[in-house]
Amino acid sequence: MTQEEQHARSALERFITNSIVFIDTCSLMHKNAEKLTKELTPILQANEKKLIVPVRVVEELDKHVNSPIPNTQEAAKRAIALLKELTVKKLVDYRGEESDNFADNVFYSVFAKHRMQHRLLLITQDGDLAMDILQLNDSKSAKGYPIKVKRINRFGFLSNFRKDFQKPGEAQPQSASPAAPAKPARPAPPARPAPPKIQKFELRTELTHLKESAMAVTHLPTEGDTVLADKQPIQLKEQFASGGEGYVYHTNTPYVCKIYKKEKINTYKYEKVKLMLKNKINYPGICWPVALVTNQKGEFVGYLMPKATGKELQRSVFQPQLLKKRFPDWKKRDTVELSVTILKMIKHLHDRNIILGDINPMNILVVSPKEVYFVDTDSYQIEGFPCPVGTINYTAPEIQRKPFNTFLRTFGNESFAVATLLFMLMLPGKPPYSQQGGANPVDNIIKMDFSYPLGESSNQKAPDGPWRFMWSHLPYYIKSAFYTTFRKGEEGSTEQNRMTTNEWLGKMIHYLGLLDSGKFGEQDEMSAVLFPTRYKKNVNLEYVRCSICGEEVPEDSTEQGMCKSCLKKGEIYHCSHCGKEMVYTNYAKKIRKVKRHTMCPDCYSHMNEVAYTEYCSDCGTAFPITNGELEFYKKKGYEAPKRCKPCRKAAKNGSRTRTNTRSNTEQSLGQATPSSAHSSRSGFGTFLELLDYILK
Repeated sequence: MTQEEQHARSALERFITNSIVFIDTCSLMHKNAEKLTKELTPILQANEKKLIVPVRVVEELDKHVNSPIPNTQEAAKRAIALLKELTVKKLVDYRGEESDNFADNVFYSVFAKHRMQHRLLLITQDGDLAMDILQLNDSKSAKGYPIKVKRINRFGFLSNFRKDFQKPGEAQPQSASPAAPAKPARPAPPARPAPPKIQKFELRTELTHLKESAMAVTHLPTEGDTVLADKQPIQLKEQFASGGEGYVYHTNTPYVCKIYKKEKINTYKYEKVKLMLKNKINYPGICWPVALVTNQKGEFVGYLMPKATGKELQRSVFQPQLLKKRFPDWKKRDTVELSVTILKMIKHLHDRNIILGDINPMNILVVSPKEVYFVDTDSYQIEGFPCPVGTINYTAPEIQRKPFNTFLRTFGNESFAVATLLFMLMLPGKPPYSQQGGANPVDNIIKMDFSYPLGESSNQKAPDGPWRFMWSHLPYYIKSAFYTTFRKGEEGSTEQNRMTTNEWLGKMIHYLGLLDSGKFGEQDEMSAVLFPTRYKKNVNLEYVRCSICGEEVPEDSTEQGMCKSCLKKGEIYHCSHCGKEMVYTNYAKKIRKVKRHTMCPDCYSHMNEVAYTEYCSDCGTAFPITNGELEFYKKKGYEAPKRCKPCRKAAKNGSRTRTNTRSNTEQSLGQATPSSAHSSRSGFGTFLELLDYILK
């Protein structure tokens, strides 16, 4: 054994001994995978450890066995044989859930979740996956164990993935693989200039002591006036926007000008805008002040900023009907790409210690998934100047009901707002704490009563409608990130442990890649649709197309080839009594095969209610008069009947049943049987009057 081989074997043993080791599909299919497992076997046995293999990896291998490409088939067969051998030796642990989408997704989710408690190692040949996993090491919110990603090299040992993925200053371990023959040294490339240092604002914990003292303004500029920006004359053109703080004008420059209302101009705002100009923010779409603006007398009145265009997020993407109207061709990847664009902008600000504070969808303008504008940046939290405003849905539980101008927000507070914004982009316009039968939004946020399910965990209050469908089609690792952020007691639900903007950015970039690669649509093509019309397919169920709507649905949820949703729908018509809209459902028509009702349930019930009880004038029997009967006789112009139905029927048939019944009743009371004429002459107008007389 050469010295290089000894070094490589020692490094392999160190990696395996100190870490929980995962391996992915492409590494198992690698031509040197068998060499690696031969080296791994004694190390795993000696340390009583196992390789972790997601169930989805096995399923991917099974698919590759049927590949039309011979080389892929053979590689998959070798990998399956290798797994069988390791399984017999009890050196493999298979992990996964039915809701897992595919292996890359599982790795990202697991590594993001468990890096705080365990040392993790992934063996992969996939460059994109390696980059995504290694990005987790850059998290600023929490210091976990460093994640390692290795690849199988040509000697059957493990090497660093690529130099491209090494962190600056990290040397390539010499023991990673046996040494290759020495090559002639190449001349060193010319040194690149160091990137410019990021200009950051100070990160303060205490409010500034400046007071909002009013500043004298003798003239407030308006359309047609000339103002001064850095002592240069700028002409104000037409006003095109206004708000609570001031007015925005086009100018004779590429910039626009915000002029504050007179009562809003004070020393506090003046000093804050001056501070913002201290560090220039030159990022496309962030409308940061570029110059202080004064009137002709040199009095502070506003500032110059880049021009914004587009539609407010709240009035476009966050209203499904407007979203379909304004962006009719959008698919899921467009909202994911929009999320990436917004996250990059927020990250740029966070990297400079700027906290937005009020992440308000009215202040984010959208032109396309790649073109977004942030406006009203003068409300952002800069050093000791707080963001004085906020929106309920984007306010973290720990700062709900607190006056925003009395404290400085933290990045932990901001992370809640960022997660909320992303949730409402994935489920367009739906706040994360909206639920069936819930309390007011503030209480729901404080309680952190998140309703959308993760596996078996759910409070069964998720809103009805398309929202559950959208949630089911999200990647598992995205759902897990939302769940652990918004559900009380979960690991990412506190101010200190929430996911950072950078971590969310990594997840959304990965999601975008999955959509673009087509991998995410392999299980269900509807996952690429913006508004899915059903739940995500379960790989363990058989699906059929509904004979009415044509949608694919689980076979066991249909009846005679029709889905439950269609069975609830049907022909619209109106109640013949009150005019209320009714539905003659497909279930009633096609399954039960009953005729449609003429009246709605309320009217039918009312018509059958007893209005009063009448006593038959012939036999004395009590009988009910319903509301329906009263209405029927009234329409006919008749009075309600005074005799019971049998007596009416007897009278109609001309029989003597009524007389016999009356005589038998009187005899049973011990009286003579008077004739009708005698009863009338005796003063007893009805049988009831006679009965009262006898009882006395």
